Amino acid sequence: MPSRLLTVILMYLAITCNAVAGDTVLHRLDDAIEHRHSFLQRKEHRLDSLRILTNSQQDYKKQLDLYNKLYEEYLTFNFDSAMIYVDRAEHLTENSNDYNIKAQVSIHRALSLATSGHFSHAIDILKRIDSGKLSVQIKEEYYAACEWTYGVWAEYSDKRTIAPEFTRKSLVYLDSLVEVTDPATPEYAYRTAEMNLRARNYTEAEKNYLSAISRVAADSRLYAQAAYALALTYKGLGNKEKYKEWLVNAAISDQSVPLKENLALQQLAIYLKTEEGDLGRANEYLKLALEDAIFYNNRLRMLEIAEKIPNIANVYQDTIERQNSRLKIYLLIIILLMCFLGVTVIYVYRQSRKVSKTKDAFAELNEQLKRLNNQLSQTNKSREQYVSLFMDLCAAYIDKLNRFPTILKLKVKNIGDLTSVADRYVRPSEAETREMFFNFDTAFLRLYPDFITEFNTLLRPDTPILPKKGELLNTDLRIYALVRMGITDSNKIALLLFLSSQTIFNHRTQVRNRAKNRDNFEKEVTEICPTLPPDA
Repeated sequence: MPSRLLTVILMYLAITCNAVAGDTVLHRLDDAIEHRHSFLQRKEHRLDSLRILTNSQQDYKKQLDLYNKLYEEYLTFNFDSAMIYVDRAEHLTENSNDYNIKAQVSIHRALSLATSGHFSHAIDILKRIDSGKLSVQIKEEYYAACEWTYGVWAEYSDKRTIAPEFTRKSLVYLDSLVEVTDPATPEYAYRTAEMNLRARNYTEAEKNYLSAISRVAADSRLYAQAAYALALTYKGLGNKEKYKEWLVNAAISDQSVPLKENLALQQLAIYLKTEEGDLGRANEYLKLALEDAIFYNNRLRMLEIAEKIPNIANVYQDTIERQNSRLKIYLLIIILLMCFLGVTVIYVYRQSRKVSKTKDAFAELNEQLKRLNNQLSQTNKSREQYVSLFMDLCAAYIDKLNRFPTILKLKVKNIGDLTSVADRYVRPSEAETREMFFNFDTAFLRLYPDFITEFNTLLRPDTPILPKKGELLNTDLRIYALVRMGITDSNKIALLLFLSSQTIFNHRTQVRNRAKNRDNFEKEVTEICPTLPPDA
């Protein structure tokens, strides 16, 4: 029995020493995480500088360049903001005859959608682009977007059925991408490495990735991508130490850029849990990865990480149970072997502290999961309330504007000139009306991307209502968009759309006549959910 206790003590000391060594390897990442806020402030300052320039008078080319720069900054930082500047670039170039410029805006939109998990929408956009009309530079962007979209989509698809086809398409576009890339650039080395990695030619892939990394800054996106891919290369070679080292390097680069759409920290957490049993760090890194996914607004990534957190929690529970079992054994040994009383008491004390900390961490983790679920469920409700409040305020303001000339006519005697001025400057112009409709349509379709499709499922198949080319919503769709937002009063709707109440009544009647269930049609419209597309 004494020899058995001594063995247990030695095993405990070995585990403790390994944990200290692991801390030494990861201290650089922990230091970078401590400076997350500073890196974020630096990024925000850079974005503010670019946003200020967009408000100044710029010619067409400079304004478009600014929008593209802001899109690039936001691409892996915040999905909603990236889409704002894609929308602005699209609006700026809508009258352009330059196919390359318009195609580039479409490529940016598709890449943003793919990065946030909207794969099918991204592919639909890319398929509408004629690559034969593109310049070499834009063609490179096009192939990169196609390769990225199919490659990431394959990762989230069934490995036996759908993923192989997407992987094949991704490789085809990667091959085309390498052909149009300048061999003198680090991008060429990186893309060549990608081909070798997918062919499982790990030795050549390692050389290419190191070549790309040596020519770019550590706080650049290309460095972060190459570092993560190099980690996968070492994993293929069976070198666990190098795999862990380059996951750390990639995670540090993600923090310093900073990139909110990343994988390195998540994969490092899984490695620490499964290979080293470092549950504390694994839990902390997964929480940070979840924070980044929420910041970026990638719900697919949120769900992916949220599925892993309960697994960590279960491991915590198992650890507690194992520790409690060992504790009972150690107490029995203490009774039988009084000579080892001092050593055993110290060990039990340390184990008890671990159990207490683990319980606290487990309780905190459960509380965070509850808060996260509550935040996710309240987000859509809050957005709908804000939009509804905004539209109510708009209705009241429009009503006041419409009544203002009448009040002037009633209370002012010499109103000839005053009436002309009131009619001219108080009533909204056609351009203002179009802008208001465009802003409303854009905001509404962000909340309800499938509204038009869902709305038409409530109508008879032979009487669909679709916007014309160039429109986001038409009058009928816009009326029922307001109904979905909770504005059902025809007078308010008439004010918002600058139509008469009778016209609104006629439109609503005509649309109800097309409905499958005429009596409950408007109630069914209000139940359309602001869900993501099926592939997200």
